[in-house]
Amino acid sequence: MAVIIWIIVIFSLCTTLLTIIMLVRGLRDRREQNLQRKAILEGGISAQAVINSIQQTNVQVDDQPEVLLDLTVTLQNDTILHTVVKTVIPIIHIPAFQKGNVIEVKYMTINNEQKFEVVDAYLP
Repeated sequence: MAVIIWIIVIFSLCTTLLTIIMLVRGLRDRREQNLQRKAILEGGISAQAVINSIQQTNVQVDDQPEVLLDLTVTLQNDTILHTVVKTVIPIIHIPAFQKGNVIEVKYMTINNEQKFEVVDAYLP
């Protein structure tokens, strides 16, 4: 009987440890994403984007909705790119984020990939 109790205790400790590791990794990844987003918004190049579509995800951050924005971006050199940006929009800015509206974005090349962020996005 004591062996079964020890097995249960060890299994519980392992499960708890794995949960804590996954939580810490998730928090670290979220922090790195937010730092990258802030860097793009502070040091990125401005561009104009037309909203092709907007789709709400099932996620909210501080009661603000997360959305997927399908965008056609016109860069400063008149190059046109298509991108999808996952971002959080403050509720008070939702009327500005409708299909066909033009919004300001900023972009930066990170690891040979263009990353875009919406200027009026919510950052926690």
